[in-house]
Amino acid sequence: MIAILVFLVMTLAPPCLASTLETEHSFKTSDRATLHYKNVGQGERTLVFIPGWLMPAEVFKYQWHDLAEDHRVVVLDPRGQGRSQVQVKDLSAARRARDIHELVQHLKLSNYVLIGWSLGVMEMLETLTRHPMPGLQGLVLIDNSIGMGPAPVASGAARRQRPMGREPFDRYVKEFSRAIFKRPPEDDLLQAVERSARQLPPAVAWRLLDKPHARDYYRQAVLASTVPLWYAITPRYSAQAEELLQMRVGASVTVFDDAGHALFVDSAPAFNAGLRQFLSRLP
Repeated sequence: MIAILVFLVMTLAPPCLASTLETEHSFKTSDRATLHYKNVGQGERTLVFIPGWLMPAEVFKYQWHDLAEDHRVVVLDPRGQGRSQVQVKDLSAARRARDIHELVQHLKLSNYVLIGWSLGVMEMLETLTRHPMPGLQGLVLIDNSIGMGPAPVASGAARRQRPMGREPFDRYVKEFSRAIFKRPPEDDLLQAVERSARQLPPAVAWRLLDKPHARDYYRQAVLASTVPLWYAITPRYSAQAEELLQMRVGASVTVFDDAGHALFVDSAPAFNAGLRQFLSRLP
């Protein structure tokens, strides 16, 4: 009887319910690391989200709940973050860029958009520089420098000495996990963010922020890409946005004035609407 009821629910459920089914997956990289990703929904186009420094896939929960109604949404837990394997063997920018490339290959994507936030912006640009990405239809760069205009002034947290001890680092992470939001997020999201941010040893976590290239490397990566691009930012990156619009064909910009660094959480409805508008303009 239970089997019959399950069958009826699956076959008679509204299409939108079936299309937003959430599933958890993992794959092995070429260096045998196990990386986790979340797959939500289905559609002709896949949206691949790359979180920022120490962040888990859950940070994009408000995007997959909305956008998966008519898109396939894939959110990666970068190595050492979220549910991916916690290992410190190779966390270089080149290796993490290769992880993104290998995720796209693993999924056999031919029509997809890359969406990166914070450190994920730089890792996506590293990916584009190092690897061919056939099938890429668009880029979304969320709230990080792209090497244009004057360098933004470092925030108060970024100017502090990096705490290396476990307890000082955990205190820093707790403060950081709250500071990226302008308004307090839901408890489950905040807990997922804090849990992920504490996984790596402090010295290893800090090395992720050591940029391997000068600013112009990322500027050239943006200018060399030819797909449509959306730069979604807070006001501190406005000067870079102005140069982007002057230098890059197919670029658009949205400034989120009333949001923190995690603007897609603070202003989720506006961000999702802006992303849908960008997607509607793609080939």
